[in-house]
Amino acid sequence: MEQSSDEVRDTLAKFLLAVESLDLERIMSFFTDDAQMFSPLGTFPARLDGRAAIGRQFGAIVEFMKGQAGGTMKLEPVDLEVREIGPDAALLTFHLRLQGPLNRRSFVMTRRDGRWRIAHIHASSATPA
Repeated sequence: MEQSSDEVRDTLAKFLLAVESLDLERIMSFFTDDAQMFSPLGTFPARLDGRAAIGRQFGAIVEFMKGQAGGTMKLEPVDLEVREIGPDAALLTFHLRLQGPLNRRSFVMTRRDGRWRIAHIHASSATPA
């Protein structure tokens, strides 16, 4: 199972690079068709069901970042833990090193057709008390 964990970590790294590159098509290639997401953005308060809904959220992020000076971001996962929850499923939890509140992430990835894809993301921010 160690090889699966390495493949999952590699998939996460490639996904984060796609987000950093602000390439929406590449970002969306990592999601299953029926993926779900809870976004940390207030403009998307409900669960996002399906690749199209998630694409609208990431599209908003891409447009916002392209409008910022430099249009770049660096996404560094901290405290990454990978738990295999079956032969073709894994749970990843980590924080993103960003300014401001603690940016928490949980991903569920599934292996379909020999490729790891994102089936669910729960993204939230926590401000220390």
